[in-house]
Amino acid sequence: MPDDKTRIRKASRQEVPRIGGRQAAKILEECDQLLRRSSDLLSNLRRIGFGELLNALSQDILQLALQPDSWGERLRARLMSDIAPALQGDVSGQHAVNVADIAHCASIVMPCFLLELGRRNQHIQIEFPSDPTDSSTRFKLRAGKSYPLHSINNERLVRLASSIGEELVGLCYFGDQQSRDSIEAELKAQHAA
Repeated sequence: MPDDKTRIRKASRQEVPRIGGRQAAKILEECDQLLRRSSDLLSNLRRIGFGELLNALSQDILQLALQPDSWGERLRARLMSDIAPALQGDVSGQHAVNVADIAHCASIVMPCFLLELGRRNQHIQIEFPSDPTDSSTRFKLRAGKSYPLHSINNERLVRLASSIGEELVGLCYFGDQQSRDSIEAELKAQHAA
């Protein structure tokens, strides 16, 4: 039987907004057009920087890409089909990108989409490296204005997303203070390890 704390926490959770079918279809088309118009950005993504790509994506595209349904799945597949080769420097498609490369890229890029939503909502501060899939680059992450700045690599970002993903959602979508504190504690623990 859950304790009172658990019931209170569950009752206070906010609902992550969902995008319905008609609007999702329009957003998917918007994304497709954006990616077709962004061939210069994609072909120079490693030089121009991943942050520029994030700036080009609308709030709706980011939100739908994070949505755990078939519409979100379709949008993620569409985005990753262009982003993964671009981050590998092969937008021409001359070299096949294998499933393992796409999965590795997606495991890093998807938390970036969530963090970008949090940045736009002014719930976190984040600086993205030019190539988030490069293991030597660093993300600069602050859980809030009065919190310390953490420098983490993509491996720590993936661990953070998998260990406390629900808290990341709570912070990035809603600015939830309990989520903010959990993330800060995890960042400090990872730093100490």
